[in-house]
Amino acid sequence: MKTPPRTGPGRRDSRTPDVRTPPPGEDVAPSRLITPPGPSRPLPPGWEVATGSPTPPTGSNPPLLTEVEVTTSRPITPQVNPKEEVTTSRPFTPQVRPREEATTSRPITPQVNPKEEVTTTRLITPPRPSSPTQVHPKEEELPTETINEPLKGSGRKFHKTFQGRLTEEDYNGILQMLDNLDRRCQGPKPKEKGRYSHLPPDQIRHVKGGPGNIVMAPDEDFVVKLLKFPRHADDPQPDKFFDHLFSEANKIVTSFVLDNFGGFDIKPDELEWKHPWNEMNASPLFIGLAEVVEDADPDDPRVWDSLLYDENKRTMMIMGMIARIFIDKLFSPLLFGCTANQATMLNALEKDMAENSSLDGFARTKTRSRAIREVLDGNVLPIHFFDEVEILSLNIFGLLNPVSAYLEKYRMKQNLEFSVPTRSEQFASLFDMVSGTAWLSICRRVHPEPIILHMSEPGDEFSVDFDLCANYSEYCRNKARTLKLQYDRLGQDIELLNQESTSVEELPDSEILKVRMYFVKTAIWPSVKIYSPVYAKEPGDQSGVAEYTIQKCEVAAQWVVPRNNRASIVPSLREWVKLT
Repeated sequence: MKTPPRTGPGRRDSRTPDVRTPPPGEDVAPSRLITPPGPSRPLPPGWEVATGSPTPPTGSNPPLLTEVEVTTSRPITPQVNPKEEVTTSRPFTPQVRPREEATTSRPITPQVNPKEEVTTTRLITPPRPSSPTQVHPKEEELPTETINEPLKGSGRKFHKTFQGRLTEEDYNGILQMLDNLDRRCQGPKPKEKGRYSHLPPDQIRHVKGGPGNIVMAPDEDFVVKLLKFPRHADDPQPDKFFDHLFSEANKIVTSFVLDNFGGFDIKPDELEWKHPWNEMNASPLFIGLAEVVEDADPDDPRVWDSLLYDENKRTMMIMGMIARIFIDKLFSPLLFGCTANQATMLNALEKDMAENSSLDGFARTKTRSRAIREVLDGNVLPIHFFDEVEILSLNIFGLLNPVSAYLEKYRMKQNLEFSVPTRSEQFASLFDMVSGTAWLSICRRVHPEPIILHMSEPGDEFSVDFDLCANYSEYCRNKARTLKLQYDRLGQDIELLNQESTSVEELPDSEILKVRMYFVKTAIWPSVKIYSPVYAKEPGDQSGVAEYTIQKCEVAAQWVVPRNNRASIVPSLREWVKLT
């Protein structure tokens, strides 16, 4: 007997047995599967085997092979209601050989004895009744509604099935277990990648808060990028090289100050912002450093408070404070970031050169340059360079932190749409600025010619050749307002002279009519000059010094009465803070 070829749906010579749907009300009892005689393996639990009446097969399917064991992966005798509809599935005839097993995952037609009949039925899912389920007296109805309000501590909704049996603690415990399972299924959250996560560990530095770092919170961790600097050239660098570096340093500091401390003016009201220095809680170091770079305007009724209210005055003052710190901490040391032994050796050399009267300034600078190159030993940076940069950056960060907090408080209360950098971003910018300027100070020490930095003092007379006015527009407005007041007062004096026939000496003294001069109000940025020796090439020529000016001293100027001629003395910033 031949085994018919396997056919798929829609192929030629394949027929699906007719399926008749009984009319409503007619009961159809499903037939049961017949197991062919012969040895067979025991059926799994839940399977049922019965023998029905023999019926010859119909259709084009040939007779099936005998004595073949059939195994399926799931039960094929469903539990159905006798009154439900029964639909037979499409028969599937596997290609098998005698004495072999045929395994399939869907209902199949087994091979039986020609004298027996096999009838298959597919899994039946009884239809869902449209009417509510009837409940017998001894049974309990299962409610279908759920709790609309979630329990405490969870966003889940719990079913009322066990209402009356479980307490609220049981509910919370079950919901807590479900939440724990959800978290375990989700797995650990991936760590957020930082700003410099793509860089190797040797190119970044972690600055963390702790017992020795009171500027930062204990849980703060600032990640900064370590800049890579080029090696020092063997030959002296040209003047244009330092011109570019100092100009870039000025731009970087200006950008840092404007981004973090500029953007808006503070307008005081009747309730708040009337005493900014006390409200800001500035440190004594901040107040003392502000007095070093700033002078009060005697014509301004707000005196020292305007330094915080006005954006331009505030940014110029902070930039001057940073410049003064750079001069004292970066450019004054012989080699920034060196070890204690190296610093001792360089200081001893400096003392010996100062006692040698035969060495002029150019000779001492060359000797110092050679000594610093030997200390570096071919390296670009000293050993403790980034350690010293971190310490100085933290000190500046803590010094300016009260100003940042004060401005942030005002911005939040006034709902100003002005974005400011975060603390980590501010520190990263500050770290880059300090490290770049520190490397510039090393380049200056390696250079064999003197590079002199000089900063003006507040109250000095303004010099056009030496100083550069940074607040020219504000200076012109203040001078125009003062001139108008002078002209108005002169007109009043002339009318008084004509009416009362008094002399000029009898007129009351006026502060507005006193002689005024140009003075430095704020020292913002130092002047930078390079000096080079000029030697006589011929017997008749003279030797001298060549001066190359990289930039003038940047200051804010004011047109006021000299201090020794003022009627009233403006209190110092320390006294002003105590008075207000």
